[in-house]
Parts: sequence; C-alpha cells; structure tokens
Amino acid sequence: MTDEARGDRRLLLHAALDGELDAAGELRLERLLAEDAELAAEHARLKALRGALRTHLRREPAPAALRAKILAAAEDAAAPVPIVARRRAAPPSWRAFGGAIAASVMLSFGAGRYLAVQDASDAPMQAILAAHMRGQISGRPIDVASSDRHTVKPWLAAKLPVAAAVADLSGDGFALLGGRLDMVAGTAVPTLVYQRREHLISVTEMAGASGFPSSPQRRMQAGYPLFVWSDGQRGYAAVSDLAPEELAGFVAAFRRVVAKEQGGEVR
Repeated sequence: MTDEARGDRRLLLHAALDGELDAAGELRLERLLAEDAELAAEHARLKALRGALRTHLRREPAPAALRAKILAAAEDAAAPVPIVARRRAAPPSWRAFGGAIAASVMLSFGAGRYLAVQDASDAPMQAILAAHMRGQISGRPIDVASSDRHTVKPWLAAKLPVAAAVADLSGDGFALLGGRLDMVAGTAVPTLVYQRREHLISVTEMAGASGFPSSPQRRMQAGYPLFVWSDGQRGYAAVSDLAPEELAGFVAAFRRVVAKEQGGEVR
C-alpha cells in the first residue's frame, strides 16, 4: 500500500471519529477496518484515548467577561445591515463570519481548552501527559521491558543521540518496568516507566535545561500531578496518578541516584 493510500485511510478514520462521515463513508470504513488489522488497532487506540481524555479533562465554563464579549461579537455579526438609498449594502465580511464561528467554538469547548492552546510553553507538558495516558489505556506503556537498567539504557542509547539517565530505584520501592520513546515538540525523547503498587510513573528526559527549574516544581496537568526540574544540563518531567507526596518522594530518589551516578550531588 502506498503512503498516499495509507494517509487517505487515516483521514477517513479521523473523519469517522469526528462524526463527519455519511452512510456511504461509514460503510467504506467498516470494510477497511475488517481488511486492515493495523488500521483497526489504530481505530481502537484512538477511541480509547478519546474516552480517557473526556473522562480526565474537565471542561471549565468560560469566565463571565469572556462569555459576554463572545456573545456581543456574535450579536454584532448577526445584526441586520441597514438599507442605504441608491446604494447596495455590502455583504457581511469574512471577519464577521469568523467572529460568529469563534463564538460557537468557544462556547462549545469552554475557555479552559482555548487558553491551554494559547499557552505554548505548556504544550510539551501536555504531550508528556498524553503519552503517559496513552500508555495506560493501551496496555503497552513500554517499548523495552526490563527491570535491568543495563538493558534499558543501551536500548535507548541506540535510538537517541544522547544517553539517558536510568536509575535503579528498587530499594526505594519504585520498580523499573522499562522504557519507551515519546515525541515531544517534534523530537524523540526517552521516557522511563516505573511502578509503585498498581500505579505507573513516567519520567521523560529532554535536551537542554532552559525553562526548567533547578529544584523540582509541582504542577497539575488535567488532574495529574507533574513535577519538572533540571540537573543543569537536561530537563526532566515526571507524571503519575500517585498522590503528589508519593510522586515527590520518587522525584527525590530519582535525583539522588542520578546525581550519585554522575559523580555529583543533588542541588
């Protein structure tokens, strides 16, 4: 199958998930899913991811001031055009249509999603959380399964230009399950996966420390606690559905072991 044909099938798949197919399109998709196991698997993963996002990403109402502005813009766009003698009234501009469309989108999805998109600095953290959630719902949170850091570290090193820090935290109660590759801001990054009881912890390492605090800083991302920090050279992000206090303990143990292996101290 050509790349173009594969791309067409994926477009059809996304159109179906968005409810944009007619009856003929739905029948065609059903036939393709029956013929293409890979496409069927992707369809199942996307449906599961959509369900998880709807469950965990709480919709927030737009602030009253923003709602008033949007409604005012919609009213202006829908206002009748006054009739001027001996002069044809100009048709509504695309800007007016755009205002009405923007109002509809904002009122449908809520200001929280809109503001999240505007905050570009938050995009990498959203990608990291999405990868963590995808691993949970797919049942395949790791690409290489091993509790031995001497197996995980070379596997990651063979696929990345810089070796990742891999810590053995079994003595602290955090078992290493393995690792995987994630995509953050269009770049492949290493992610380690640990387990604490029935909870998974994903630790993603990124090139450069710019924008990362030197000491761990806790954030909340769609209801998940997420810690970010740097070691002066690399940035890190750890996310889990553990209680924030337990995740903070994991971060402290991870930083201590990595610093010791690199011949330094936790700053």
